[in-house]
Amino acid sequence: MTSADDRKRSLTVNALLGITLIVLAIMYFTPIWWVSLKAPNYPPEAFPDGIRIHFHFNGVFNGCSLVKSDEVQVEEALNCVHEMDTINHYVGMYPIASGGPIERALSQFLVSFLGVMIIGFACRKKKLRAMIMTAGFTAIALWMYMAMYTESGVMMLSDGYRQALQSSLDLDVADIHDWSGIEAVTESYRDTLGIYFRQVDIIEDKVDVMRVWTNGIVIALIAAMVLLVVGAYLTPLFYWLLIIVPILLPVFFVIDYAAWLWYFGHNLNTMGAFAVKPFMPTVFGQGKVAQFSTHSYPHMGYFMMLGISAMLIVAGLVRKKQIQNEGD
Repeated sequence: MTSADDRKRSLTVNALLGITLIVLAIMYFTPIWWVSLKAPNYPPEAFPDGIRIHFHFNGVFNGCSLVKSDEVQVEEALNCVHEMDTINHYVGMYPIASGGPIERALSQFLVSFLGVMIIGFACRKKKLRAMIMTAGFTAIALWMYMAMYTESGVMMLSDGYRQALQSSLDLDVADIHDWSGIEAVTESYRDTLGIYFRQVDIIEDKVDVMRVWTNGIVIALIAAMVLLVVGAYLTPLFYWLLIIVPILLPVFFVIDYAAWLWYFGHNLNTMGAFAVKPFMPTVFGQGKVAQFSTHSYPHMGYFMMLGISAMLIVAGLVRKKQIQNEGD
């Protein structure tokens, strides 16, 4: 292969990876999935999308819009996250904000982690790659430590996370300003579990488990950083992991989303007003629970995620062809 062909392929790979990083950053602030409940007592004239919520990486947000009407004058849209929690608690389901507390708190570090992996894949020189990844992962590790374990660390977490946190706890920013990230995870988890079902002993046991899991995942993430830097320097297998893991992001998201839905549907509190057998909420498509029809579909962010995977696959194939031709 001529040097001109090599430069062309390198340019193609780097351009695809550069676009991927931009889309990855935009995706973080974009809704990934949406869920809606529709029922006769929520007429489409007032609730055109039903009781709708949007899932982001860093929180769950209101998906209901303000409907203007000559008959009814309202200044702001209904908070459909709270409304859906109210509906769900009748069957013993815990509030939505109690789901994925670790994923939401660590989401900015996880996305940054993927970004460093993509940058590492772009670099073919092992020593330079190790230096870049070491610098990137060190910055993420320090950022994560400061956010999760120091006073006022919660202020280093994303604005969206703090907004969702304040909304679920009905607190002002001054109320949470001095919290560390680990306090934000445990306090929000404790509060949301106890909004409707005040069982102190059970809740504290769950909070203790969540604290252990949070610390464990922080440690595991740092260990993964070290392993990737060393592994990508020593063996081609880890070099290819730098792109394979980001490619699989849409799969990881659906698995995590479905796992939490299963948890909600199979861990119903017995204090609910109505006894319902454990069930699997709808992951994708339309379902039915009592008089409610449920709708669960990907939002714009998930399609961005799929686009990222497609671009990374193309970049990986071009890089593989380039390496094969060079015998590297």
